[in-house]
Amino acid sequence: MTERIHPMQPQDLDVAGRRVHVWKGGNGPGLLLLHAAWGDAEMSWSRVWDQLSRTFTVIAPDLPGFGRSAGLPRPSLPALATTLKGLLDLLHMDRVLVVGNSFGAGVAIQFANEHVRSVAQVVLVNGGYMPVIPGAMKKLLSLSVLNAAFRSLIRKLTFSPAVLNRSFVNPSQLPAGFFENVQLNAPAYSRISFDAIMNMTEPLATPVVPVLLLWGAQDGLATLKQAHAIQKRMPAAKLVAIEGAGHMPQVERPEKFVAAMKKVLEG
Repeated sequence: MTERIHPMQPQDLDVAGRRVHVWKGGNGPGLLLLHAAWGDAEMSWSRVWDQLSRTFTVIAPDLPGFGRSAGLPRPSLPALATTLKGLLDLLHMDRVLVVGNSFGAGVAIQFANEHVRSVAQVVLVNGGYMPVIPGAMKKLLSLSVLNAAFRSLIRKLTFSPAVLNRSFVNPSQLPAGFFENVQLNAPAYSRISFDAIMNMTEPLATPVVPVLLLWGAQDGLATLKQAHAIQKRMPAAKLVAIEGAGHMPQVERPEKFVAAMKKVLEG
């Protein structure tokens, strides 16, 4: 008798007194999907989570401050990792495979380093290590005028229409309103990702669990060259390039993304 696959369903959960909006469904080993800073879980993963749920129990939360999840008073990678651990405990998920795209990839590394026993493997999708800002620069950026100017510059370098256009192979194939939604949420979401980087005190360590780099080969933001640089820091990591895809291969080439994940993880 074939086991019934539970469809993906949204729910709001209370994690340490704050609302976390999460999508959950499927059967099998746990799969934690962490989205990019351009949007929420649904925007990043809805094109692949039904297919993935045939093999995995998929958990796709809106990270704190994104989508319908409540924000954190001081966004940081450790605080995000703590929230995710609380969520998994609430869902009775002991050990998961963690997949992070873009900003979510940095969160995935942090989570794997802090909660090694909870992670079977990490998959980094067009993202990974984040820069550590020197203390002297942080002091300068604490000045309100410089802080506002630098935030504006970072937002332009990561959220502008020009950046979005070069991050995808064929923007016309993206979901309707994709770029418009990114622009709408840019002030709030760029603030969270900026704060997370500003609050970093040391570089992210290399995870001790197995790592897979799954990369959109034509990404103009996080290029394939950057993927090779990350691989040099993780010699045991396998790199799989997805042709015809940019910064979010799960959105541009969902079938290729799912096939690549299943082939590597099951093979």
